Amino acid sequence: MVERYRRRKGKPALLSNHQRCWLWGRHVVTETLRAARWPVLELHFSDRLPEDDLSFVTEWSQTREVALTVEPFDRLTDLCHSREHQGFLAKMAAFPYDRVEDVLSTARRQPLFGLLDGLQDPHNFGAVIRSAHVLGVDALFVPTHGQVEVTAQVARSSAGAVNHIPIAQSEDIVALAEQLRSHGIRVIGTSQRASQPISDCDLTRAAAIVIGNEGTGIRDELLAVCDELVTIPQFGAVESLNAAVSAGILFYEAQRQRATKAVGSRQ
Repeated sequence: MVERYRRRKGKPALLSNHQRCWLWGRHVVTETLRAARWPVLELHFSDRLPEDDLSFVTEWSQTREVALTVEPFDRLTDLCHSREHQGFLAKMAAFPYDRVEDVLSTARRQPLFGLLDGLQDPHNFGAVIRSAHVLGVDALFVPTHGQVEVTAQVARSSAGAVNHIPIAQSEDIVALAEQLRSHGIRVIGTSQRASQPISDCDLTRAAAIVIGNEGTGIRDELLAVCDELVTIPQFGAVESLNAAVSAGILFYEAQRQRATKAVGSRQ
């Protein structure tokens, strides 16, 4: 075991308990390091890694004074309780959520936001983050209660996208929806009871699309403050779509409309 560098600053809070504070896998760990947004407390890498990878993490840890340990592959497995780490393991501090005020103050003229009403499944949350980033969503807003936190599992499910899109927490998501409306941002809810298909809703203007809980959907009090309710046309026997799949469809439709409008304005 070779310890190369040691952090000298005070210790921030862990992402979770000792067993759940580990982020692993080549892609998500290297994306996190390159983004330099989420504080890393320790790095553990396998002695089997190619020299290029070891050179990168050595330089990164030296620059930021983060402890780096190169050790046997099985030792990393013992730390994170998984053999899927690919030789890349990072001990993470608590995720740095953005402030609602900062997101709104730096938003572009016609932003597209996602407003999550209490997702519980970390795989769903990670998939929503990944779709939001890929499809150009400006930020995601999540409640501080009743919503799964950004965990290592969420980060892995997002394929590292968690490092590249603002995610802000709000104590009261209904009050936040009303605040968004006061900023001229239309709040669009989804409901199986809605008669308007998503394609008929104008998403070219500033909008916040609400994604409901996996089991109960959007709460009634949040539905009540939505400017419009839309539905995704469905043709199969299953009653509803997965929350992450719905989010991907809704975000894609918004960007499709915006791209079409942009092309039309240039002709």
